[in-house]
Amino acid sequence: MSVTTRRALASAFLLFSLACGEGLPPDDAALPPDAVEETGTTESSLLFGILAGARIRAVENVYLRTGPSTSYASLRLVSIGEQATVVSETPSNGFYRVNVGGQVGWSHGDYWDQVPSLYVNGYALSKDQEKWLRWVAAKTVPRLTGTRAQRLDQAALVSWWAMKEGIWDLGPNRPNPSSNPQSFSICNTSTGDRVIWPLESCNNNGGPWQVGLSGVQVHYHSQASVENMARQLYAREGWSIAQVLDHTARTAGFAAGSVEHSTIVNTANLALRKSWLLRNHGVGFAIQYPQVHQQCVVQGLSWCYGGSHTWNPAYKFASSRAAMTTSVAHIRQHLSNLAP
Repeated sequence: MSVTTRRALASAFLLFSLACGEGLPPDDAALPPDAVEETGTTESSLLFGILAGARIRAVENVYLRTGPSTSYASLRLVSIGEQATVVSETPSNGFYRVNVGGQVGWSHGDYWDQVPSLYVNGYALSKDQEKWLRWVAAKTVPRLTGTRAQRLDQAALVSWWAMKEGIWDLGPNRPNPSSNPQSFSICNTSTGDRVIWPLESCNNNGGPWQVGLSGVQVHYHSQASVENMARQLYAREGWSIAQVLDHTARTAGFAAGSVEHSTIVNTANLALRKSWLLRNHGVGFAIQYPQVHQQCVVQGLSWCYGGSHTWNPAYKFASSRAAMTTSVAHIRQHLSNLAP
């Protein structure tokens, strides 16, 4: 898919997409062959959620600049296929600080993609699976409660669930290439599951069916239990429920002051409020772990694994109980290596 097509999709579908390009400065008026103009979304659909230290690859020729906009001077033209290391995970106007062969500068995230390197159950993880697994290691494992071993157990099993459900990938559950699993939500209907937008609340069991990075099933959990978990996980910060919702909305890409952010923080719709608390990575993982453990590890229910699971990536990680056990062990080892 070309960058132009990705931009069109992002513009059409992402509620929080903002144009950030200012045009090329005078010194770039005569572009080298195949050079690109660095304009795109504020949060790159390719690098959203990327962490410092990740390896990335240029998907088109793109400039490395002295600062985070096209008004800054060009340090060099990076050729398609060249690799770099992310220096800072926080973008500015869609530009990331990166190290290309020892030269540090800024480059727009729309022209880079992550280089995957991890394997689970004999399969190479996709770039999105690896990106979010690294994110869980850095952000979610420290947020959970218990010993390090207990936190790794929780994160590994729920990560397996989310991966085999396809939530971390572009697939049936995420038909929009610009989708972000932090705001992911589906509604279960008589004709099957359908993706719903972040502020939409379906009528299935009083709200969305499955949400967030953890793929947690909303209707199994009461409002009180979800709010209690949120308070527990953010006790050291002393955050209120509104502050947890604020953090969750911003993590999902909705800036403070946006309509989406304001609605998430202030909604009186209890189903939407509960679903957004469960979209919080810590709350979602902590709440989902006992459910997945009981259904898949203890009971071995049909939807956990089996030969009928033919969709990608379920067949890789959930074709049998043995595949589940091996996959969870591999995921746990990766998390142990990556987490603080």
